[in-house]
Amino acid sequence: MRADQTSAAPASPMTLGALHHAEPKPTGHTAPTPNCTATQSAVAGPLHILRVRAWHDPAVGSRGHDPRSAYVERFWIAVLGPSVVWLLRLLAREFDEISAGEEIHLDLDSTARRLGLQHRGGRQSTFMRTIDRCRMFDLAHFDENAVLMVRRLMPAVPRRLRMRMPQQLRDEIGDWRQADDRSDFSVGETRLLATCMLTLGHGLHESAERLVTLGLAPSAANEATAWAWAERCMRTRTRSSA
Repeated sequence: MRADQTSAAPASPMTLGALHHAEPKPTGHTAPTPNCTATQSAVAGPLHILRVRAWHDPAVGSRGHDPRSAYVERFWIAVLGPSVVWLLRLLAREFDEISAGEEIHLDLDSTARRLGLQHRGGRQSTFMRTIDRCRMFDLAHFDENAVLMVRRLMPAVPRRLRMRMPQQLRDEIGDWRQADDRSDFSVGETRLLATCMLTLGHGLHESAERLVTLGLAPSAANEATAWAWAERCMRTRTRSSA
């Protein structure tokens, strides 16, 4: 399969409307696959918490693009719009901070405010429409347990969607060469880059994200930034005790 093709999301009976009747379960809870009636057991009030897990699609594999990468910012944003890209970036950061297989309990009200979006619990809120757009473009889907599965890596923009781009981007995307975790950066170089980012005044998370846009894998960017931060703290303590 070519990098500009995506696999179809698994068929799922779950919709955003049905989620208002699906009771969230604690992280790590294991339960048998419910039938439609059990899944839609009624709970009072609008939806405020959404269970989210990383979707690792073998069809995309190592050819995928991190949502924080330069590729996504330059090309996908013209198709998806900024709110979808910022949501995917926020979730990418959250995935980095949990173990593989764990799920996020996403506070929808708080997350919407972090993104500058409106959310009042209904499906027609700006934030819920942003989630709908993720599903529309096959970047997320609901599984049979009402968990939102979100792509950890995004595929190349399919050819059928490139017509949404300005002509300049359509001309450029064909010649694009992805800079990813196969970039020729040594460990020493990544740590030096992270040290530079911190010295320039960028925060811990911002420094890691900037390294990702330069072509580092998220794991390498996080390791380098953590090392640089620890070195910086150690030098500060040494100067204080001198």
